[in-house]
Amino acid sequence: MQALAAASKTVDCLKIVHSLHAYFLLPGDIDVPIIYQVHRIRDGNSFAIRRVDAIQKGNVVFTLLASFQKEEEGFDHQEALMPTVPEPEKLLSMEELRERRLTDPRLPRTYRNKVATTKFIPWPIEIRFCEPSTGTNQTKSPPSLRYWFRAKGELSDDQALHRCVAAFTSDLMFISVSLNPHRKKGLKPTSVSLDHAMWFHRPLRADDWLLCVMESPSAYNARGFCSGRMFNRKGELVVSLTQEGLIRKAKAPNSALKPKL
Repeated sequence: MQALAAASKTVDCLKIVHSLHAYFLLPGDIDVPIIYQVHRIRDGNSFAIRRVDAIQKGNVVFTLLASFQKEEEGFDHQEALMPTVPEPEKLLSMEELRERRLTDPRLPRTYRNKVATTKFIPWPIEIRFCEPSTGTNQTKSPPSLRYWFRAKGELSDDQALHRCVAAFTSDLMFISVSLNPHRKKGLKPTSVSLDHAMWFHRPLRADDWLLCVMESPSAYNARGFCSGRMFNRKGELVVSLTQEGLIRKAKAPNSALKPKL
């Protein structure tokens, strides 16, 4: 989100991001500031392209290539259909789901205790799952996820801001979908994003409910692949997205070597 915001600030305000491709190159450190360096690749009459390098400790840890377009009249069609799901007003918030899981007898007591003792840090995004899970993070489930989301609070009419919020939300749970069919008791997986791509088809408002539909059609060679779509409440397709990530079993910590005495 920060890299896209940085790129947007260097482009003519009439041009709005329509696609982005991001690569996660090195692990970042949340305790160290990040410098976002914007490179002006092209400035045309209709399009502009920017590359953003996120630099930390002198190293490029992330790079983004984004294309911006001036709005114009054109052909319009949509084949993708929004799935039938409950309205967001009829679904529980994440805070309500957490309270319910604390007392759900179907969940192991050890899991409920862990939920109760883990500090809950709310996101700036309100999320409501269409099919709330009754299992744990070690319960096998289909490689798919559907949820409504919106920013908490009203946003300005700046379309660049709304697209930045959609980009931020898209990465919160995306790659974890590819782990769903492999979850089992005792398994401790790790996942890291490798690359991420988005196409913005139509204007959107991130402070109104958007439906995110995600699935993982394949995982192989320690990489999980996910694709997704975002619809507004009218059923219009506003965003398409893909992501690939590294998914592995967590390595057991090395035991200290004992002296041979």
